[in-house]
Amino acid sequence: MPHADTGHPLLRDMTIWVDVDDLIGHFYAGNRPSGIQRLSLDLASALVAVGAGRVRVCRHGPGETGFTELDWQNCEAKLRGAMHDVQGQAPDQSVATGCREPHSEVSPLRRAARRLPLDLRGPIATAYIAERNAGRALGHAIIAQFHAARALRDLVANSWRWMRPRRFAPKKIQQIKEVTRNDAVNDRPVPFAPGDILLSTGATWQFPSYAAKIDRVRAIGVRFAPFVHDMVPLLFPEWSVKSTTEGFEVWAREVLIRADIVFANSNATARDVARYARQEGLRIPRAIKLPMGASFPGQADVDAPSLHPRPFVLFVSTLEPRKNHAGMLRLWRRLLASLPEAQVPDLVFAGRVGWMAHDVIAQAENADWLGGKLRLIEGPGDAELASLYRDCMFTIYPSFYEGWGLPVTESLSFGKPVAASNRASIPEAGGDFCAYFDPDDLNDAYRVISGLILNPERVATLQRRIAGEFRPPSWRDCAAAIIAVLDSESLPLNATAVPEVSSLTG
Repeated sequence: MPHADTGHPLLRDMTIWVDVDDLIGHFYAGNRPSGIQRLSLDLASALVAVGAGRVRVCRHGPGETGFTELDWQNCEAKLRGAMHDVQGQAPDQSVATGCREPHSEVSPLRRAARRLPLDLRGPIATAYIAERNAGRALGHAIIAQFHAARALRDLVANSWRWMRPRRFAPKKIQQIKEVTRNDAVNDRPVPFAPGDILLSTGATWQFPSYAAKIDRVRAIGVRFAPFVHDMVPLLFPEWSVKSTTEGFEVWAREVLIRADIVFANSNATARDVARYARQEGLRIPRAIKLPMGASFPGQADVDAPSLHPRPFVLFVSTLEPRKNHAGMLRLWRRLLASLPEAQVPDLVFAGRVGWMAHDVIAQAENADWLGGKLRLIEGPGDAELASLYRDCMFTIYPSFYEGWGLPVTESLSFGKPVAASNRASIPEAGGDFCAYFDPDDLNDAYRVISGLILNPERVATLQRRIAGEFRPPSWRDCAAAIIAVLDSESLPLNATAVPEVSSLTG
């Protein structure tokens, strides 16, 4: 696709517009914030702070360009309030966890279920999880229909305007209120100008009409800079639902080729973008790796009660096949078979149940949650997560592939070492503060994890190194890096060559 040359003399005169529409939509559904949504919120806030008036925030809306400006100060307050409301909800403990809860905390239905034979409990648990996930899928489908209806509305309005431009002039957009968990956000039209940048930091592959929106603003002379989090649906379609894979492929082919600059969260992701572009013959600009900040809000309250009474190893992640929970279940079975039970700490899964997770839940249920050595704390809030990080021996992160690996950075921020996968970007996130293993090699994983369990001094050594040397970059560092790239007069924004991999951090 040809790139318009606006001839804008000074990039420093531009305004950077940050598109946060998917972040807003996430809170419509009342969901707990995921890694991408945390990034979008914290990075937008940092960009506004660092940009000193040059950075403004927008979302999708009606009108000629399809974007409306947000009052970010108001919007951020509403979003963080909504996040607090969602995080403040009690974690969903509806899935049998296998931990030895006090008898009074277990519902009569759960107690009755535990009296059933294992060959009946497994199918019942699987059916329950499948029905619950079906309900969640319906919720996501409703959200998708909302976005589709909004896109159709824009298509009809804009088609009439182009067919009869003199009669149907663009309507003046009044300030409107969008509801985000009962809080109001004010919108107004985006005053795009030639040379401006539209920066997309979220999961925009869920918007079927996004390429058309980009074309509209490019026609004004606005440059486009998307942020790529990973290429999982294209590299490993077996780990994604089909609709996500199909939507992501359309996004990669239609949106990335319209980019003037592509930002990536890791060198591994930047290489994956470049490799995909070469394989598909697409002309995508070079991917620039940015320093990633840590989104976790703060340390644990030292007086907060412990959520798990016995020694445990922590695995923070959404439950889905790519994260390798099934492998860790097998590994803990092996630990229990080869070591005295008293030497084997409990394993705590902390995270929401994602797509295609019913198999591992059924496996854990059929194994009676390893007699209480395995526990799932579903959907913990920030306070619960902070408490878990505070109290764990160390954490594990055995994922087969990550664009970055936020839980690794989180764990190090709490001073806790990580037994981590050696794949993709995870060593970038963990540096010299982790013990790495091949996630496809159970023997290698056993060697590393059992070594940490049986050698507390090794864990203590890593903790001392983390305390003395680990300095996670802030989101202000990331924001400053983005602005520096966009300000660079030596960096052509109309790049159309097959991408090279570049890094701001080496």
